[in-house]
Amino acid sequence: MKKYIIFIVALTMLACNKEKRFSSKLMKGQTWNVTAITVDDEVLAPKGHWQITTDVDIYDSVPNAKWIDGEGDAVFEWQFRDKGESFYLSYVQQKEEVDGNLLDTLDYFAYYLTGKYTVDVHKKDRMVFVSNTTEEYEDKEVKIEIER
Repeated sequence: MKKYIIFIVALTMLACNKEKRFSSKLMKGQTWNVTAITVDDEVLAPKGHWQITTDVDIYDSVPNAKWIDGEGDAVFEWQFRDKGESFYLSYVQQKEEVDGNLLDTLDYFAYYLTGKYTVDVHKKDRMVFVSNTTEEYEDKEVKIEIER
């Protein structure tokens, strides 16, 4: 019984460590260029880069990223789950944007991409996330590719 409990605790720690490992790779990049966003293989215009917050403990809070392009910016929360197999992206509306007049195209776009993604590629300098369950493009394959 004692060996069984130790095995369960070790397995749980490994699962948590894997999510932390996936998160730390994204955080180490600090700035990731959005190289492609496609919906059913149709390329969408917004690119820019993600500035990843690095001073966050993933067990205490949900990390943020600021998406910046030439036209504006948007903030979203992100999180790896399921032992690093899933990536969650969730748009965050800022306090100054509450009236809706200050929202720019990128804010709407980040909201449309909110959803659960499968981690297709997770390397030191490149990541690819794929989803069929985003806010705007449900039942269509959305692919986000980032590089540093």
